[in-house]
Amino acid sequence: MKNNSKKLISVVLLLTTFLSVACLQTNVRSEDCSLGIKEVPTSSEVQSAWILLAGDRSDHKDMDSIQSAVNITYEILRGNGFTSEQIYYMGPEVGPSQPYVNTSSTKINLKWAIEEWAPQHVNSSQSLGIALFSHGDYDALAVMVGDALWDTDLNSYLRNFEITTGCKRIILIIEGCHSGSFIYPNSKDNRIIVTSAHTLSGAAFNADRTNGAFSESFWSSVASCLTIGTAFEEAVIHVRNLGSHQAPQIDDNHDSQGHTVAPSGYLPVDGDGNDALDVKIWAKPIVCFPKIQIEMVPLPIYEIWNLFTSVANIEVEVGSSTGISKVYARFVPSGWEPNDPLDGYMYSINDASIKMIELEDPLMNGIYSGDVAFDGLALGDSFMVNILAYDADGLASDIVSTSLSFNADGEAPPDIEVPSIVILKPNSDDTLSDIVEIVAKGDDNQELESIELYIDGLLVKSLVMPDYYPYSELRFECNTSLYAEGMHNITAVAVDKAGLNNQTSILVKFDNVNNEIIYYAASIGGVIILISSVTIVRFRKKRKLR
Repeated sequence: MKNNSKKLISVVLLLTTFLSVACLQTNVRSEDCSLGIKEVPTSSEVQSAWILLAGDRSDHKDMDSIQSAVNITYEILRGNGFTSEQIYYMGPEVGPSQPYVNTSSTKINLKWAIEEWAPQHVNSSQSLGIALFSHGDYDALAVMVGDALWDTDLNSYLRNFEITTGCKRIILIIEGCHSGSFIYPNSKDNRIIVTSAHTLSGAAFNADRTNGAFSESFWSSVASCLTIGTAFEEAVIHVRNLGSHQAPQIDDNHDSQGHTVAPSGYLPVDGDGNDALDVKIWAKPIVCFPKIQIEMVPLPIYEIWNLFTSVANIEVEVGSSTGISKVYARFVPSGWEPNDPLDGYMYSINDASIKMIELEDPLMNGIYSGDVAFDGLALGDSFMVNILAYDADGLASDIVSTSLSFNADGEAPPDIEVPSIVILKPNSDDTLSDIVEIVAKGDDNQELESIELYIDGLLVKSLVMPDYYPYSELRFECNTSLYAEGMHNITAVAVDKAGLNNQTSILVKFDNVNNEIIYYAASIGGVIILISSVTIVRFRKKRKLR
């Protein structure tokens, strides 16, 4: 009987190792001291309620723009499954003209919303979201006329909410100048904090002042069901392309230090971003439409210079499943810097030196074009050209940029400049296991031909570039288990149409020995059995249990 029992247990262990039915799978790092079950973060997390606030100042400067921005946020939340009962909205105007607004934006009302309203909708196992949009200063946001919300005030309200409900999961999104100053006192376990600007920086409105430059991209990405981390990545690149230096911040590792994304545009950075990359803003998992796409933009444009009036034509292709309302071309002079007043007011991303025209689609075929005239240019003057589109719901596309230069003959000069190339992922000196994604991106002052990727000198992938922007990133899924353990060289090479090339390399370590162990828990005859199976899995950090 004893031998039969051993055989039965062996068979059960074998079956439960290969079958996923009725098994609970979770990851435990091999260096963990205990064998306890750990949580695996997923993007299936939802929020139970959202609090929105549109602030104002005594001079009502930009009140309409701020109200417009929060209305867009409200509509996105509704589109992502939240009912009107799950959203509490405070604004500077209350009445029939603002049907979304529940009450006026004051500190007393915000305190009540967090401490009294939210506990009616969120319990200890659920999540609360808060989005604040206003003019800001160091450690403060304008809430209503003569009414400032200090960073410590907000933390006090949140602590009271946590004590009442037992809920620790809070997502905080703040748009405003110096909003990064709110991170320090409000950084706590299981909070994700996103701010549109660094503590020392102002924040910009978007090109047509209907939203914040950061918020229009961030919330448009949320509407496309991207995670908070990915939406943050895209919004940072968005404000950089517009020319803003506001350096948006994210803190989700609870160390009270915010970070913006590196030049590569990817999280995590110094420990921040792992949690946010796994969390979406929605009331329930839903199907979302992709963001409006700018599909074709011309490569660097050269036009004939004229002493009096120089004219250029721009033509782009845009696609959207939800309809297109506006397509802009924004011409930014070479070397332009934004005028950031740093006085607590959000600033305009446009000034007198920037031209912005709305492109037209006369044939209704997704091809948008327009002419732009410049007076008094010098020979050789050049511009960065931002192409930005909005869909019928007011959601913004990613920006695709090209350049425009005026010279004597309107032809491209001889190409003597090597292309640029960068490896975006992974980072040099990373330790990698399982299947890892390698990402490289290139560009050229005139026209890029291709990108090639090598591992230890052997070509593993090449990608031919289209004859228009945006250029695709080269992506390669590398199975590190097919390589020897230890250090490996990854090299990316960019080649332009003139035959010029440039390359960059990183060293990484492949390590599939010190790997994660997967533990399976199965109930057999009322007995819980833990089975371990050494397997190759992707390294990732896990957020703490709530």
